[in-house]
Amino acid sequence: GEIVTGPAQEKLNALHAELVRRGAATSRSAGGVIGPLIRNALILSVFWVLMFFYRRETYVRLRQVGTVAALFACAILAAAAVAHTVPAHVELILLPFTAMMLTVLLNGRVSMVAAMSLSVLIAVQPVFHETPTLFLCFVGGVTAALSVKTLRRRTHLYLAVLLVGIGYLAGAVALGLAGDWTAREIGMRALLGTANGLVSASLTILLLPVAERVAQITTDLTLLELSDPSRPLLRRLSLEAPGTYAHSVAMANLVEAACNRIGANGLLGRVGCYYHDIGKLANPQYFVENQALAGNPHDRLAAAQSVEIIKHHVLEGLRLAREAGLPIAVTDFIPEHHGTAEITYFYERAKKQGEAGLRREDFRYPGPKPRSVETAIAMLADSVEASLRVLEAPSPAKLEAAIEQIIKNRLASGQLDEAPLTLRQVNGVEAEFVRVLTGMYHNRIGYPEASGGITKAWQPARPAAGG
Repeated sequence: GEIVTGPAQEKLNALHAELVRRGAATSRSAGGVIGPLIRNALILSVFWVLMFFYRRETYVRLRQVGTVAALFACAILAAAAVAHTVPAHVELILLPFTAMMLTVLLNGRVSMVAAMSLSVLIAVQPVFHETPTLFLCFVGGVTAALSVKTLRRRTHLYLAVLLVGIGYLAGAVALGLAGDWTAREIGMRALLGTANGLVSASLTILLLPVAERVAQITTDLTLLELSDPSRPLLRRLSLEAPGTYAHSVAMANLVEAACNRIGANGLLGRVGCYYHDIGKLANPQYFVENQALAGNPHDRLAAAQSVEIIKHHVLEGLRLAREAGLPIAVTDFIPEHHGTAEITYFYERAKKQGEAGLRREDFRYPGPKPRSVETAIAMLADSVEASLRVLEAPSPAKLEAAIEQIIKNRLASGQLDEAPLTLRQVNGVEAEFVRVLTGMYHNRIGYPEASGGITKAWQPARPAAGG
C-alpha cells in the first residue's frame, strides 16, 4: 500500500521498460496486448498446420478438433496456475497429462508435436523467462508422449510415471550441472516431476473414457474391454449361434495376423470380427454354420424370401450394435465386411425357379463398401474362411490357389475400390492368409485306440442287439 513517487517511480518505470525490451514483461500499450496474442497464435498455428498436412482426417471430425483444443487449454490453464503460485517450479505444469491423452487418443507423433508447441508457447510468456521452462517442459512432455505409446494394461501407467520421473530427473541433472544447483534442488525438481507424472497418469485413466466418447475415438483399452467373451453380445452369440461364433473367432485370427503384417490395427481387426455377424442372432438357424442335421429351412422358402432374411442380418446387427453402445470403428465391420457384394447362391436359385420381376440389385447386400484397411481385410477373411470349408483334402498348394482366386474376385468386383489398400498390402494379406490357414489345415497322425486315441479307420461301436 505504499505510494511510490519521484526517483523511485522513475527507477521502476525504467526497470519495466527494460524488462519489456527483453521480453520479460508485457507493455501496457495496445501493441503490448496485440503483439503477444499474435505471437501465441503463430506458435499454436504450427501444430494445426502440421495436423492439416499430416492428419487431415481430424479436421473432418469437429469432435476431435474440439477435444484436442480442450487438452491444449488444460495445459495452458495449468501453466497459468503455476505462474500465479510457484513460477519457479515449472515441472509442476501438467503438460504430461495433455501429452499422454493425445498419444492414447491419436498417436505419439501428434502428441510429440503438441508437447513441443506447448513448451515453446509456455516458455515465451514473460513470467517464465527467468526459469528453465522450455527445456523442462520439452523433456517432460516428450517423455510423457512416448511413455504411453502402447497402453493396453493398467500396469503400463506405472511405467509411464516412472519414465516421466526419469525424464525430469535427467533434465534436472543436466540443468543442475550446468547451473551449479545443489543436490537437494536437483532431487526436489525430479521428485516434483515424478509427482506430475503420477497426477497426469491418474487423470488420463480417469478422463480417458469421457474423452473417447466426446471425440468418438476408440482406444486399445476400449477394444480390449470389448474383446471379453463374457460381454453380453458375445455370450449370446456363443450360446445361440455357436457356428457363427466359431466362424467369427477363426476369422478374427486371420484378420489380426494380416493387419499386423501390413501395419494396420490388428486389435481393431480382431474385435471387429467378433461382432461382425451379431445380426445373425435374429435367425441363427437360417445360416448354414448354425444348421443342425434337421435340414436347411431355406429349402422351404422362395429365393426372394431367403435373400431378405440373409440381408436382414446386417440391419439387425447395426441395431444390436447401437443398443449395446458399440463404437463406430467396431460397428463399421457389420455392413462393410459384405459391402455391396452379390448374394450369388440365391440369385442363381431365383433364376432357376423362374421368379417374376427378378432384379439383380435385389440380391446384393446394402453396403457400404469397406472404407478402412481393417474392414477390407475382414471382407477378404470372411470370404476365405467360409469358402475354404468346402475344400476336400486341402493341400498347401490348393489352399494358396483358392485364396488367390477369392481375393482376385473381390478385387475384380470393385468391392475394395473405396478401401485405402495398396496392391502390395493386398499381397501381404494374401501371404499371411496362406501362412495361417496352412497351419490350421495341417495333417494329424492317428493314435492307437489302446492309448485312448483314434485312427482314420476308426468307426463308432454298434449298439448290442436288444440294448
